[in-house]
Amino acid sequence: MKNKEILAEKFYQMSNLLIQEMQTPWSYGVNFLLSHSEIHLLEAIKSKEGANVSELAAYLEITSGAVSQGTKKLLDKDLIESYKKNGNRKEVFFRLTPLGERICEGHQKHHECMWEVWREFMAGLDQKETQLVSDFLEMVTQGITQMIAQGERRLNV
Repeated sequence: MKNKEILAEKFYQMSNLLIQEMQTPWSYGVNFLLSHSEIHLLEAIKSKEGANVSELAAYLEITSGAVSQGTKKLLDKDLIESYKKNGNRKEVFFRLTPLGERICEGHQKHHECMWEVWREFMAGLDQKETQLVSDFLEMVTQGITQMIAQGERRLNV
C-alpha cells in the first residue's frame, strides 16, 4: 500500500472512531447512560441558564421540537428542572439539578481525557508541522461542509 493510501485509510479509521464515540452513550459518573444529544442539551442548559425552548433551539441550531423532546427526557431523569418566571406564566425555563451539574462535570472530564492525547501530540510539533496539521484539518472541514451542502447533487446519479 502506498503512503498516501495508508494516510487515507488512517483518516477513515479516525473518522469512524469519532462517529462511534458520538453514538456511544456514556454514564459520566452516574448509574445510567446519556446519549450525545442529551449531554449536549444538558451542557446548553448549563451555559444558557434561564433559557426557554426557543432560545435553546437557536443556540443548538436544532428544532424547538427536538429541544422539547430532549428536555422531557432530562426532566424524567431529574437532570434539569423547569420553572416559570414571575410575570411570565406562559414560557417554561430550565436549569440544572445538582445531579445534572455532576454529570456536566463528568462530561468535562471526559473531554479533558480526549484532548490530553491531542495536546501531547501538538506539543511535539514545530511551527511548520503545526501549520501543516492546521491546513489539513481546515481542508477536511471545508470538504465535508461542501459535501453536506451539496448532498445528493454531488453524486450526479
